[in-house]
Amino acid sequence: MRDHGVSGRAYHGNMPDVDLDERDRALWRALTLMGRRLVAGLEQRLQSQAAISVPDFDILTALDATEDGRLRAGSLGELLGWEKSRTSHHVSRMEERGLVRRFTCDEDHRGTWVEMGEAGREALDRALPVFAAHLKDGLVDVVSPEEAEVAARVALRVLEAAPASSCSAEIDRLAEELGVSATATS
Repeated sequence: MRDHGVSGRAYHGNMPDVDLDERDRALWRALTLMGRRLVAGLEQRLQSQAAISVPDFDILTALDATEDGRLRAGSLGELLGWEKSRTSHHVSRMEERGLVRRFTCDEDHRGTWVEMGEAGREALDRALPVFAAHLKDGLVDVVSPEEAEVAARVALRVLEAAPASSCSAEIDRLAEELGVSATATS
């Protein structure tokens, strides 16, 4: 009986040897649990105080970061690391609530633009102080500036090594904002 499980349980059978020890698995669990708890806490605060979800907030902040408050649907999905169908379905739900609007790209008539609507602007204005308070309470006040710099470098190195091809523009933007070269984070 060999130990192959992420949970630490032993498994029977012909599973290949996995070079992970308990500390490796604990690091994975700690990082994923940290992310889940931070997002779950933000979800609760955004729902109760701004009447939007974390994915709504992610889309609205992505649109807000552009000069004209709009992005092509494909670029929005790439930025968020979402599949095309997830982006389309979520944008549809947001459009029904007046948070965003979609329209066909005049240049090529193939692409779709997603633009922040009036209700989206109002929701984002309510959500930004909620997000700032959550970020401060759950991360900024908990981690020293030195730890934050190390964590940022580690996060960028892990993001660069991850096999997913999406989010590359966002990773580059984050590296620039953090003053760290995304390819030289070791």
